[in-house]
Amino acid sequence: MKLLITIIIGAIIILFFLFKQKKEEVIEKEKETKLHLEKNKDSIEVLSHADYNIIFENTIVENIPIEVLEIGNLNVPSEQIVVCDPLVFYDVKPLVKKIKPGVYPVKIYVAKTEYSGDRFAIAKLEITDNKAVKWILATTADQDLNTLQSKDEYFGFPVDAGLGGFLDYKTALAYERFCNDFHKKYPNKNIYDDFFAAEFKKNAKDQNDPNDIGDWINYTLPNTDLNITMFHSGYGDGYYPAYWGIDKNGNVSSLVIDFFVLLSGEE
Repeated sequence: MKLLITIIIGAIIILFFLFKQKKEEVIEKEKETKLHLEKNKDSIEVLSHADYNIIFENTIVENIPIEVLEIGNLNVPSEQIVVCDPLVFYDVKPLVKKIKPGVYPVKIYVAKTEYSGDRFAIAKLEITDNKAVKWILATTADQDLNTLQSKDEYFGFPVDAGLGGFLDYKTALAYERFCNDFHKKYPNKNIYDDFFAAEFKKNAKDQNDPNDIGDWINYTLPNTDLNITMFHSGYGDGYYPAYWGIDKNGNVSSLVIDFFVLLSGEE
């Protein structure tokens, strides 16, 4: 009887250590898998469906005249860029890829359509003069490229007020405080109708036309050198991607927002 008990206890001990070893192997395997996925996350590139140089280098694209609208420079002190609808501003995160601090021109490529009027097709933050040889999807830290299931899927930012914008991450934090202060001071007012509308009107082509409300602003926050650009988003609300332009040396040359007005690839 004692021998049987000893054998049973010995078996239990062996099974315990075997289970512990197996569990440790599983945990280690999970760590390796997670590390592999993290490495893949950094190395995966999702390319744009379009070559935006076609728009930048031509005055007519898809039988539509193209006009370049320069809306001034963007101050980038923090190395990090935010793309968003500035009037739908919540939990905004900067893009992962960083650029050298500096001041960079912002250009809008306007499609002068026959039936829909002027439509902002591409917004471009021009970081260098170098031509991009590829366009890779710009993402924030919480956007995992491994989760995209098909070539038609992409990450972007939601537009619910008909606007897109470029701003530095430091500016984004200051802009958030600016908006909060406005709403505290004027709880019954709307920050667009009661503040930004007048700023947009300053850039209207025809100041005497009440229907010309302006398409863009380059607004500097009070008592700072931090500015935010806002501009109409193509045909309006939607979900729009941004792409980094990468030159032949592998360096970032630009950041563009595609509002899906041109080069959609659809017949």
